[in-house]
Amino acid sequence: MKMGHYLGVINRLLNGDYKNLSNNQTINIPIKEIVIDKNIQNVKFDFTEKLSNKKNIILAGKNSYQVFGDKVLSTLNNNNIDFDIKILERYESTKDFAKELALSLNNYQNVITIGSGSVIDISKFVSKINSQNLFVFCSSLSAAATTSTVSLLNNGIKESISSKIPDAIVIDLENLKNAPPRLLRSALGDVLCRSTCQVDWLTSHLLLNTEYDETPFALQYEDENFLLKNSKKILQGDYNTLAALSRMTLLNGIAAIIINSTHAGSMGEHLISHYIDMFMGDEHPNTLHGEQVGVATLIVSKIQNQIINSSSTLRFGEIDIDERTFNDLFGSDLGAKMFNQFKSKYFYGKKRDSINTLLKENWETFKTLLSKYMLPTEVIENALMECGACTTNKDLKISDKFFNQAIQNSFLLRDRFSFIDIAHYTKTIEKYFAE
Repeated sequence: MKMGHYLGVINRLLNGDYKNLSNNQTINIPIKEIVIDKNIQNVKFDFTEKLSNKKNIILAGKNSYQVFGDKVLSTLNNNNIDFDIKILERYESTKDFAKELALSLNNYQNVITIGSGSVIDISKFVSKINSQNLFVFCSSLSAAATTSTVSLLNNGIKESISSKIPDAIVIDLENLKNAPPRLLRSALGDVLCRSTCQVDWLTSHLLLNTEYDETPFALQYEDENFLLKNSKKILQGDYNTLAALSRMTLLNGIAAIIINSTHAGSMGEHLISHYIDMFMGDEHPNTLHGEQVGVATLIVSKIQNQIINSSSTLRFGEIDIDERTFNDLFGSDLGAKMFNQFKSKYFYGKKRDSINTLLKENWETFKTLLSKYMLPTEVIENALMECGACTTNKDLKISDKFFNQAIQNSFLLRDRFSFIDIAHYTKTIEKYFAE
């Protein structure tokens, strides 16, 4: 296979010579081709063989097509590919919309997507339903491109649905260079949660014996270090920095393929972001996912740093949680179900005594291990600030009152154990409230 100059460690994944750190088995990913290049018009794609003499449909968001469509069409024409075009003037991130769209496109063999986020999700659903090949040209950066699931609304409730993993993914660095700065800052905010995710997940492994695998994080270490030192170059259009940001975004999604879960890219910081999306309603300031995650990452990082760097032994106190807590927040129908899943990480009675014994005997060892993967909060904060990204709830235009509710209640949303849980058990959660 040809090597991509800007692919870095992704080259090894595509060539099948990267081994899982947990079991030493070779990692095989279903994505056959990934291209990150300055100008895709200069590239001869391997995947065009699958498009040749086939019935192909280009599926694109209106804005994405306006900024990136000409270049993609020119590239496909240079490769002698025929295609029809469907521009999504309006679309909904709902299962019903995606099913109706799939029905209208079921006579095509291949879907070629020009878009990001929601358009990619819809395309992945459509191609899965229709058993079509999928080739994605990313108009902006989105981890959605590489994941095996999509998030669509079903009867008003966000649902994670199995989807098609693209056969090929293409990123044009010249296009990214001209992307709105806000989108690039959001992409940075979304990927700089490596440390908070790793520390949260490893802690869950140490205390609750959940599965843990360092591999998806190890894949990101080099690019993360580069971005932390060079984030200001993102908006300067530096190709190497944009390529590092692209790789980390793709690796964030590939991580879910490797470990068959999203633990490597979605822990405490994402719970805060989820809470914002679920409960702000009409007051939501239309902030981007990565903007919210970046700010939330700083909160979780502060919690992790203060607790892990403390000289005292960690000890869990009592927290007053019962089914009524969940019913008040989520309603009685959903409350019972969510309380049931919460129980797996709820320490009370003998279970709490047991965890405190474990902590008394092992906390110093655990701290040493966790410190190895933790970043100082100011390092992450400085990288975001150098790029002009959001770092506070005020930057997000979210009130202190609501943001503090998100910090307070987000640990109730899922069964994933994070340092937000620990802040509750140590009665310190209010220390991290916005003022």
